[in-house]
Amino acid sequence: MYSKHTEIFGILGFPLGHTLSPWIHNTLFQLSGYDAVYLVFENERWKEIGMGPLLDLGVKGVSVTIPFKEWAYTQANKVCEASKAMLASNTLILRSGIEAVNTDGTGALTSIMQKNSDLVDPSISKNILVLGSGGSAKGILFSIAKELESKGKNESIKRKVHLLARNQTAMSEIEQSLGNPTWLERTTMDRVLEEKENYDLIIHTTPIGMKGVGGDPILDSRFFTKKHTLFDIVYNPLETELVKIAKKQKAEIIPGYHMLLYQGIKQFELFTNSKAKTKWIRKVESILLRELKKRK
Repeated sequence: MYSKHTEIFGILGFPLGHTLSPWIHNTLFQLSGYDAVYLVFENERWKEIGMGPLLDLGVKGVSVTIPFKEWAYTQANKVCEASKAMLASNTLILRSGIEAVNTDGTGALTSIMQKNSDLVDPSISKNILVLGSGGSAKGILFSIAKELESKGKNESIKRKVHLLARNQTAMSEIEQSLGNPTWLERTTMDRVLEEKENYDLIIHTTPIGMKGVGGDPILDSRFFTKKHTLFDIVYNPLETELVKIAKKQKAEIIPGYHMLLYQGIKQFELFTNSKAKTKWIRKVESILLRELKKRK
């Protein structure tokens, strides 16, 4: 039941035929009793249309997905630190002016912390391997940087983060946006294989393994052991070839859809200025999993 008091939220992007965001947000509105609805605003012309129609409609906030995250950042008169570093935003809050926030990295960090907070503990002399240097890698590294630097001064951070990617320019941008920290280093495949025992967390951020995207997994069975935790942020399919390889070697797995789940939870909290209860999160997770299984 909707009334004149029902708040409107939604998602901007193109295409949006397979978006799972309405499942996340409408379920949370229902569980929390918050009087709101979450709609799909699919259009390939948002850059030309602009924010006017949404503001006229009284929309209070939107999630933003490809290809509009960089554009969304430029629409705001207030931006969060993560958006500034990434020059991209996945959330716009339209309550007093336009506020741009990026919850992608927060979603990823929460996924990791839920599994094992030691994986981002700066006092542990282990390495994190990040595969890829695109927008997702940027967001994840920003949140990891905040976690490491909030708990340990730069010179006392024992944990290292190694970046393996082909795009040298993108890696330079990441390094500069984080202030060229001493704990962040570029690496090579040969060095990764030599130092595999030093890694405890591997984060895969490239599209390889995604439904409809070709290419062989970046790492193979020579790399993984039961001491590794793999976080492949691809969630369609639920298990990529990389995940299957790691599972065979008894590595721990953080499901890719957890990043989608937790970035959405953070958006809900920003939209409603309230805290999501654990039982709501578990319910949303079960619905997400059910919907993803249908899409095999």
